[in-house]
Amino acid sequence: MKKAALFIIFAASIFFSLILGAERIKVTELFCNGDSFSKIIFFNIRLPRAILCLIAGITLAGSGAVFQMFFRNPLAEPGIMGVSSGATLGAVLASCAGVFNTTFFSSLQLGSFLGALISGALVIAIAGKKSPSALLLCGTALGTLYSAFSSILLSINERQLHSIYMWMLGSFSGRGWEELLFILPPFLGAVVIFFLCMFKLDILSCGETNAISLGLSVKKLQLVILISGALAVSAAVCAGGTIGFVGLIAPHIARKIFGTKAKTVVPLSMVTGASVLLLSDTICRTVISPAELPVGTVTAILGAPFFISLLFSKKRGIEWMN
Repeated sequence: MKKAALFIIFAASIFFSLILGAERIKVTELFCNGDSFSKIIFFNIRLPRAILCLIAGITLAGSGAVFQMFFRNPLAEPGIMGVSSGATLGAVLASCAGVFNTTFFSSLQLGSFLGALISGALVIAIAGKKSPSALLLCGTALGTLYSAFSSILLSINERQLHSIYMWMLGSFSGRGWEELLFILPPFLGAVVIFFLCMFKLDILSCGETNAISLGLSVKKLQLVILISGALAVSAAVCAGGTIGFVGLIAPHIARKIFGTKAKTVVPLSMVTGASVLLLSDTICRTVISPAELPVGTVTAILGAPFFISLLFSKKRGIEWMN
């Protein structure tokens, strides 16, 4: 029953994302011959935007669930690798230098994509086979370093400040089919890894010693999970910029409702994350229409109270980590 309710919400979030906005879509016009106004908006703007929201929500929530279960840390998500900060630095570098501008992609998109991949590869090379605590420290240190360089570059090139700032808050405005084709490979790679890791994470939940005795290579699993995080964030930032809290909120919601088994939490976290991001993007497009709010502001407004509520929850939604 709970799963059915989740999928009903998921379907409703897709429907509202496609129909609502500055211009209401008339469903009847979608099935008429010729290029009606509603049909052009639906197929050229709303549909690719909704799919990009789905991809970003799935990758962020899926990676958040996998990271939290592996590191047994309720605040873990790919951002701890410094990948989000690396994506921001890549976007700032590309935008300030004016490189990577092509017919289909902006310098922000390609720069952030490459920045995420390179920063992910760097943290894997430095601490990929070290202990989880060493990895967290390395990711935090590199993320701080990337943020410092981004701040320096933006202070020197103030004319780029507005576009970078809006991108850092997260937005799917202006995205289309070209971006979708570009991010599809890393998205599919990340999702495949998520599903391959699910059963191994359930084995790991019995304890690292027991998992090793059952033949599980924890170091290899850590390396694979780090690769999935780099792929997931690179796809998400290219789709909608840096969007916070989705990778933290969705796994907690799925875990509190559906239990702690990875084979349940990981896929349902992805559905929850996609629903949250679709609804957040719909709110952004409608609350001050025809203008738009950055989607990251809505996810932050939803996410911050949620985590504060965890502190006052009687059962402490993070007990499973202890």
